[in-house]
Order: sequence, then structure tokens, then C-alpha cells
Amino acid sequence: MSTQAAQAQPPMAPGFQRNMLLVTTLMISVMATVDMTIVSVALPYMAGNLNTGPDEITWVVTMFTCGQALIIGVTGHLSRLLGRRRLAILVVVGFVLSSVACGLAQSLTQIVVFRFIQGLFSGPLIPISQSMLVDAFPAEDRPRALSVWAMGVLGGPAAGPVIGGYLAENLDWRWNFWINLPIGVLALILILFFVRPVARRRVTTDFTGLTLLGIWVISLQILLDQGDKLDWFGAREIWLLGIVAITFFIAFVWRGLPLRDRNIIDLGLLRDPNFAACSLLVAILGSIFLAMLVATPQLLIDYLGWEVQTAGLVIGGSGVLGIIGSLVGGRLVGLIGIHAVLVLGSLTIAAGWLQYSGLNPFAGPIEAFIPGALIMFGMMLIFPSLAAQAFANLRPEQRDEGAGMFNFVKTLGFSFGVTFVSTMMYRGGQANWTRYAGDVSWRQPGFVAFGETTGLSDNLPLAGAWLTDEMANQSGILAIVQMSEILATLALLAMPLGLLLKTRNR
Repeated sequence: MSTQAAQAQPPMAPGFQRNMLLVTTLMISVMATVDMTIVSVALPYMAGNLNTGPDEITWVVTMFTCGQALIIGVTGHLSRLLGRRRLAILVVVGFVLSSVACGLAQSLTQIVVFRFIQGLFSGPLIPISQSMLVDAFPAEDRPRALSVWAMGVLGGPAAGPVIGGYLAENLDWRWNFWINLPIGVLALILILFFVRPVARRRVTTDFTGLTLLGIWVISLQILLDQGDKLDWFGAREIWLLGIVAITFFIAFVWRGLPLRDRNIIDLGLLRDPNFAACSLLVAILGSIFLAMLVATPQLLIDYLGWEVQTAGLVIGGSGVLGIIGSLVGGRLVGLIGIHAVLVLGSLTIAAGWLQYSGLNPFAGPIEAFIPGALIMFGMMLIFPSLAAQAFANLRPEQRDEGAGMFNFVKTLGFSFGVTFVSTMMYRGGQANWTRYAGDVSWRQPGFVAFGETTGLSDNLPLAGAWLTDEMANQSGILAIVQMSEILATLALLAMPLGLLLKTRNR
């Protein structure tokens, strides 16, 4: 079989083999995306066990995202260099071994190094699983197949805090990593039996482009993850990281555009308006969706005082609407077209965030469930179709490269989105405290009436402490409300990008 033919495999016939390939890609995507958020709830447990502070332990998250962002864009090159099936086997084995090493770590330095390695091996998992499906299914069936795949890509981050919180509370934080061992072994068996081999190609590795890319991405990720803790551009380190990131980004693009597919990442793919629009839309709307997974645990657990399990059930329960959205999204595209579905999904996401902005300290599980369910439904309505439509104009031999670029743009968008949301919540809470704390006084008639209702007065020794905690909670909740209104607006502003989409399929 020639190299070109190997890269342009015909779609698989319907049946058991194709269905099991779908299961395999779902398993791979879940394994990769759960680890994006599984440690978020367990960080305090890890800090205590490893004898480190809350600021230092965040490097466990930062270095994972650095490794993932660095490698995800070069997945197409790695697939050509090694062959897709070999690459899948290599990264699953590496991901499992590095996960075990993370669980065995005895110091902060060890776990940070192992998390970076884990991120490197996790990066190719999502792009290669996507390109497997694009190759295996004909164009008319891709949205339905990618709907199942999307459950793993978007459902994994939603399930991560639930699983991580349960394991950290009931077993040990190390099980957040060791759980990957049985899942990885099963994924490896499925790959060996059901993934079709794609022949290697003779390619030259662009080490100059890889170096420029690596310095740009790592400096950008550290800037985004650590900026809020370092007071952003009030810190010299952030200025330095910003200058480095911008300089090497410009150098990477300036050098890479003329090289096209000889660059470590084929930037020429972004000349296709269809591919560029789909990638950008997924980055924007995906970051708006991911904001829910960042804000909701803090709102429900820290501000409203819910148990971790209750908050986890509310967050995880929204995934049910996501499954429904993924199932009906492909059918709606056939009935009303992708542009109308994009509008409907964006409106649903915006409605969810507007509903989210109405949450208050007295909200119950149902009130907290509805906004998340709307956001999840709207995102899953859109995402599979965009993931399929991005490949409409790409040649078969460009699919691995396209999947890498698509997910690279998505990952960068997610990083900016998480940073924006985290900064909005932190700085917004501080601003609200400054704005309203000075107006609180025991001499105000309204506050006196509130004190009489609750039994509080300025004579009680703990009244001041209670008032401080309550003001902090109220300021934080108000910051989330304000952020929700901004995100609802961004969801609506993303809709005009859909006008760039072309519906021709290959």
C-alpha cells in the first residue's frame, strides 16, 4: 500500500468493528480530558501531604497544561513520523506510566515533573481519536460519530472534579492518578484490536519551528496560569513572560507561514475560512462552557457551603442534557442547517449564563442544575457539528494535521477562558468587597432589622467575624453574577463567526 493510499483510507463499513472503534475513541478522549480537572478539588490534600503551600501546588496544574499545549499542535507531524496506531500505543503507555509516577511522587518537584510528562503524553490523545473517527465515518455520518466522541471531550472535564473529590475524600489523592492504570490498559487493548494502522511517512522534523513553538507556548501558559497570583503586569516576571511569548509567537508565525506543511505545524490550514472559523468558534464557545466548570465548584462548595458530593452530582447531572444535545444536534443540522443550529446553541448557552446570574445564597440543587444543563446542552448541540465541519475542505492526508491544529486552537482558547474567569472571580470579589463593605454598619436601619431577625448584634464577640465571612461570600457570589452576564454576551457575539462556515463535505 502506498503512503498516499495509507493516509487516505476509505470509511469503514457499518458494523461491530466500526462501533468498537467509536468506543475506543470515546475511551481515549475521556482518559485525556478527565485529567484536565480531576486534581482541582484534590489540590489542598496534595499540598498538605507534600508539605507545600497553596500557591506552589498550583504548578501541578500549570505544568500539565504546558505539556499538553506544547505537544497537541504537533500531533499531525508525530502521526506522520510514527504512524497513527503506533503513536496511539506510545502515548497511552506513556500516559499510564507517568500517571503512576505522579501517584508515587514524594515531593512537589517530583510531581510537577511527572505532571509535565503526563501532559506531553496526553496531548496527542484527543487529536488522534478525532482523526480516527473522521477517517472511519463518511461525511454524512461524522456529526453523529463525533457526538459520541464529544461526550468524552466535554464530559471528561465535567466529571473530573466529581471523581477527584470523591477519591481524595474517601481514598487518597494519589488515586486521582492511579485510576488511569485500569482505564489505560483497557484503552490499549481496544487500540490493538480496533484501530487501523496508518503507514509512516518520510518527514523531516523542523526543530527550529519546534523550539520557537515550545518557548512561545510554555511562556504563554505559565503567564496565564500564574498571572493572577503574581499580580499580572504589576510583576516583572509577567512582563518578561509576555515579551517572550509575543516575540516567539511572531517569530513562529513569520517563519512558518511560507513553509506551510514543512513547518512543525502547517499554519496554511488556517487559510481555509471554514477550518479557521470552526476552530475559533470551538475555542470561544468551549472556553465559555469551561467557565462553568471553574465557577460552579467555587460557588457551590466555597460560597454556598454544599458538600462536595452534592455539588458533584449537580455538575455531573448537567451532563445528561449534554448527552441529549449531542444526540439531537446532528439531526437538527440535517433539518435546519448548521448555521441555524449554531444560533440555537449560542442562544441556549447565553440563556444558561443569564439563568446562572440569578443564583443566590438560598439556591437549591434544582436552581443550580438548570443553568449548567442549559450551557451543557447548548455546547453539545454545536460542538460535534463544528468538529465535523472543520474537515469539510481538508484533503484526507491533512486530517491528522488538521485534528492537531483544531485541538491546539481549542486548547489555547480554553487556557485564555479559564484565566479570564479565574481573574474575574478573584478581582471581582475584591472590587465588590471594597465597593460595599464600607456601607455596612450596625447603625443602618436595614442592617439593624437584619440583626434582629438573625439574632446578631454588635455586642456578640463573633458578630464581626461572621459579618466578614458573609461579606466575603456575598462579594464572591456577586462577582460570579457579573461574570455570568459577560459570558452570556460573549456567547451571543460569537454567532456572526458562523457566517464564514461552508457546508460542502468531502
